[in-house]
Amino acid sequence: MEQQGSVTPITRFEDTPEYAAYVKRYQELIGEDNPYFIIHDSPLTDRSLMDGRWVLNFGSYNYAGMSGRPEVSEAAIGAIRRYGTSASGSRLLAGEKSLTQALERELADWKHAEDALVLVGGHSTNVTFVGNFVGPGDLVLYDQYIHNSVAEGCRLSHATARPFPHNDPEALDRILSTRRSRFAKVLICIEGVYSMDGDIAPVPDFIRVKKKYGCFLMVDEAHSTCVIGKTGGGVDEYFGLKGDEIDIKMGTLSKGLGACGGYLCGSRNLIEYQRYMLPGFVFSVGMSPPLAAAALESIRLIRRDPAIMENMRRNVACFMKEAARHGFHMGLAGKTAILPVLVGPDDDAAALSNALRKKGVFVPPAVYPAVPRGEARLRFCVTAAHKPEQIVEALDKLAECAEELGIALPRAQS
Repeated sequence: MEQQGSVTPITRFEDTPEYAAYVKRYQELIGEDNPYFIIHDSPLTDRSLMDGRWVLNFGSYNYAGMSGRPEVSEAAIGAIRRYGTSASGSRLLAGEKSLTQALERELADWKHAEDALVLVGGHSTNVTFVGNFVGPGDLVLYDQYIHNSVAEGCRLSHATARPFPHNDPEALDRILSTRRSRFAKVLICIEGVYSMDGDIAPVPDFIRVKKKYGCFLMVDEAHSTCVIGKTGGGVDEYFGLKGDEIDIKMGTLSKGLGACGGYLCGSRNLIEYQRYMLPGFVFSVGMSPPLAAAALESIRLIRRDPAIMENMRRNVACFMKEAARHGFHMGLAGKTAILPVLVGPDDDAAALSNALRKKGVFVPPAVYPAVPRGEARLRFCVTAAHKPEQIVEALDKLAECAEELGIALPRAQS
């Protein structure tokens, strides 16, 4: 006789409810023409090599065009010759390199911070920092559109965690007015530029709120560094902020800097503490030397060559002009390299992505749960390497594909 409260054991992964839900979702969205895991056998710049042919690429995070740039590649090759391909140990014990320290100094200077720390993964940087900076008895308040990595860090921390409406410092103020006194530390988490809509957070307003209530402010700059600011320095450069007004500036090396990894910038005491106490740093291998060298060379190039960011701003303006000509609905976008064209249903976005790929334009669909239900989009990413005529061609072909498939795209709001 089955005991009360017992459960039926699952011994095959295929019998789990999560796998059944995945299969159903896969069949509904993807079917036989999968828009994901497309192979590109080249650097992803303005173009990429796909199935033996060159296509226009609007799906990469290579915002400043650093990945594939000769100077960056040569820096990585030189680091391999000197250091090998791996740090071969935790930096705390055997993996420290003068190269990595030079990268951290350059990052700190660029980001107007006292110190910086680099880690081997962007997602894991947020998970380990948020997960260990706060704990039971603390509060995390985060933008409702915050990245999954911050949400996972909240779960790890066991702190009380609550979202607030997107880019709404007044709503945040109202929450803190009734809750601040209940918690020791309060961490506010926002993004500099949001990865699905391409809009910029009103960072000075959030700084005002954090100062008013005595909170810590963390800004995830994965998509604002190398995108906004005169030298691509991100939100502090864009808004003209003082170096210490944001407590934690987090970012990635895998996007505009053409490498891989994450970083934290902040006060000397905060960063020094993380060097010895942050689990995701202490118990992980040091950054691979070629990646550190690539990121360091990328920062130096961006800082000394104003044409890189000038080309970025030119391409964003060109894209918005062409999108307006076609009447495409761009949502909140308009000032950054992330330029989503709203579509609506998930299957329409997937169908348009596949059709564009066949016409020589690569742009991936963004669908639920990455975006709200019914708000699927084609997330175009422009880079400093794109040329205006490529942008014109891509959007002309999107209009052609929509007409050929009988998909009525949402129109721009007047």
